[in-house]
Amino acid sequence: MLIMNLWIFTLSIALLWWLFIVAKIHAFKFKNFSNHISKVTNILMFFLIFLTILWYIIIFFTSSSSSWSDIENYDSFDVEEVSY
Repeated sequence: MLIMNLWIFTLSIALLWWLFIVAKIHAFKFKNFSNHISKVTNILMFFLIFLTILWYIIIFFTSSSSSWSDIENYDSFDVEEVSY
């Protein structure tokens, strides 16, 4: 489950960072039109860094490895074959 959570999170955070890079390029291109655009993109950058680190920490601490150990003992399952 940890690998799946990391994969989904990494794809979503890569999309967010890609959108931020596009916004940063546009902010650089249109920096003469606004005094606040560089401040806003810097705040967005620090917010994205914070969210990225926080979400990775949350994924590592909330994913339990006990779900893997529940599947180890196959002999204890009572399975009956049903023919139709």
